[in-house]
Amino acid sequence: MEGTDYPRLRRLEAFPVKQQGRDMIALRDPEGYSRNVVLLPPPIYYIASLCDGTRSLRDLQAAYVRRFGDIITSDQVASILAELDRKMLLDSGTFRAYKRRLDEEYLSLPNRPMISAGNGYPADPRALVQSIRAMLAEAGEAHPLPDFPVAVVAPHIDMERGWECYGKLYSLLAASYPNNYQPLVVILGTCHGEMEGPFALTRKNFLTPFGLVETDAGLVEGLARAAGMDGLGDELSHRSEHSIEIQLPLLCFIFGGADRFRLLPITCNSFQAFIEEGRSPAEDPQVSSFLSALRGLLSALGEEAFFLASADLAHVGRRFGGLLPLDAVLLSSVIAKDKEMLQPVLRGDAEAFFRYLASEGDSRHVCGLPPIYALAKTLDGRHGELVDHCHWFDPQEGSAVTFAAAVFPR
Repeated sequence: MEGTDYPRLRRLEAFPVKQQGRDMIALRDPEGYSRNVVLLPPPIYYIASLCDGTRSLRDLQAAYVRRFGDIITSDQVASILAELDRKMLLDSGTFRAYKRRLDEEYLSLPNRPMISAGNGYPADPRALVQSIRAMLAEAGEAHPLPDFPVAVVAPHIDMERGWECYGKLYSLLAASYPNNYQPLVVILGTCHGEMEGPFALTRKNFLTPFGLVETDAGLVEGLARAAGMDGLGDELSHRSEHSIEIQLPLLCFIFGGADRFRLLPITCNSFQAFIEEGRSPAEDPQVSSFLSALRGLLSALGEEAFFLASADLAHVGRRFGGLLPLDAVLLSSVIAKDKEMLQPVLRGDAEAFFRYLASEGDSRHVCGLPPIYALAKTLDGRHGELVDHCHWFDPQEGSAVTFAAAVFPR
């Protein structure tokens, strides 16, 4: 069991849950290599949480005894580590070999498989059509815009929890859609896993329940060259990322089919390092070059281009690392801050948007910061309008996610 002498837990999302009345800690892999959520009792999670690559098996044994006052043998600790390794939760030789095999298989595919069908949205095309129709009907009849917008901000939470917000945005797009319009859709999506570099592209087409959405490989490569990228960046960041995929069934529906638009998919890395360093992302040469290339793309394509920032907002409460459960009073404060935070975006001021979140230290975990910032920079001062602001709240868990929809007229 190589790699467990000084074991290191992989970067995972941890959040408290109840299972048959028992307190448990759930571990979820944002990169999707471990597809199932793993539930650990708190004492076992305590051992796992100490696995940072600096502690030996005996260090973990001693820490457990000090913390709980119970005897645990070195064989028992080794057995716990072996089980964590078997579940691909440790950064070990076992995991790296497994990851290498999956990565090679993915990179050899011409098309990106669906990973959210059946959990983010219905996998069956007929059920999906029914769900989207019901969603748009519940949103009510929208007044069409004078022209199809140049860009939108949309949620990327699963369809059921984002139902109202998705419905209002996509009913507006459906009402404003000209029948002969076959756009290039540029989707800027949050990357929830680890990735290298600020942005990443892919040539892969995307499978959906409605058929194959083709990626414009020529424009992908042209954008990469214009941005001075080394290849396409971390293409593997697209493998298990749902933020781009979640929009595709809705776009297929309102455009009239998977063959009615072309795609240019972009994953966006976290801006946490810029917040910690106290500098704007625009000061980074890779970021500024890429956003300059995006502005050039928009200028060259004109009305043919449609940009979409697939971006949720705040993630607060115990599920997201909060020490205390969220209640209605705290949630109302989060919502008020959201709306204040979005004002610079609607004024086209990307830097003011970044400064607002940086001033908080991104304490509300706004995962949509990179794609919204990139969109606002690309639109270069263009104003937008808020369509809706919603949230999902779990009162039992004391956690919430907020999200919004906005349109930017041409």
